[in-house]
Amino acid sequence: MGAITQSLGLFGATGELGRAFFDGLEEQPAFVGRLRLFASERSQEETRLFRDKPLAVEVADQADFDDLNEAVLAVPADIADELAGKLLAAGVRVWDATGHLRNHPQAVPLSQAAPDSLLIVLDDPMQQLLSWLLPLHAQSPLQQLDITVLAPVSLRGRAGIGELARQTGDLLNGRGIDTAVWPQQVAFNLLSAESSLDQAGHTPRERRLLQGLARALPGVLTRVRQIIVPVFYGAHLDVRWQQQDVLSRAAMLALFKQQPGVRVHDKPAAETQPSPVGEGVANDAVILSRLQLDGTRGHLNVMADPIRVGLVRPLLDSLLQQA
Repeated sequence: MGAITQSLGLFGATGELGRAFFDGLEEQPAFVGRLRLFASERSQEETRLFRDKPLAVEVADQADFDDLNEAVLAVPADIADELAGKLLAAGVRVWDATGHLRNHPQAVPLSQAAPDSLLIVLDDPMQQLLSWLLPLHAQSPLQQLDITVLAPVSLRGRAGIGELARQTGDLLNGRGIDTAVWPQQVAFNLLSAESSLDQAGHTPRERRLLQGLARALPGVLTRVRQIIVPVFYGAHLDVRWQQQDVLSRAAMLALFKQQPGVRVHDKPAAETQPSPVGEGVANDAVILSRLQLDGTRGHLNVMADPIRVGLVRPLLDSLLQQA
């Protein structure tokens, strides 16, 4: 792998997801290419410091893209398709970080992308948080997998975070609330579904995660549920499984510790347990904790920043592999 020398455009640079990609690029020493930042007119005349140099935020509708090699889209659904069309017409390879372009005729999932793919849609971020299951499956085949995702409101970006903050302030001050981003009150509440259910009772996010796991772990009976919790950052996954063979706790912990990007927390003190406040933001590691085993059945907790681990890191790794 070499340096990332491409000229890269970051669209939606001032949003929650865009800022995470910006930080990831700044921290990646292998990125030595040119970076351009794009956003809507609301961010006109803003600047961002990138490695101690100011970068102006350009208005996407008024810019040309002739010098770009790559574009990362962290933009709302209503402008993603038109923007992708302009970029592809200019010969720019597009990386859709939001998943809005999954149904585009040229879209290819990141897990199936080839060097000549022009529109690459990043996989569901929760799938990356579960990549440690693959070596476990190789060691002893999984038979059943049951996953409950406690998802933060940052999965809906700045709008999701803003709605939780507003509702919390309004309720604490005795005012009524409005719901726009979420279907119901999210402050001081749990949402069992963030959108309509299909005939099998799954939300689109749950269905995408199921499909991704089916490709990665064919033949494993898998169940997935996602609950939205009133937390700004950090996803917490409760993972239970049954596998073919009995593995000792020490052997399993040693297996997890060998995986890149995985950190095993095996301390008993309650005050040290991973939490969204402590490890849920600006953290590149998947943290596994509270491993419990009962014969062939296992149970543990997963804590991670889904944006950094599930989206930013896979995209930067893909760019490095192609450099």
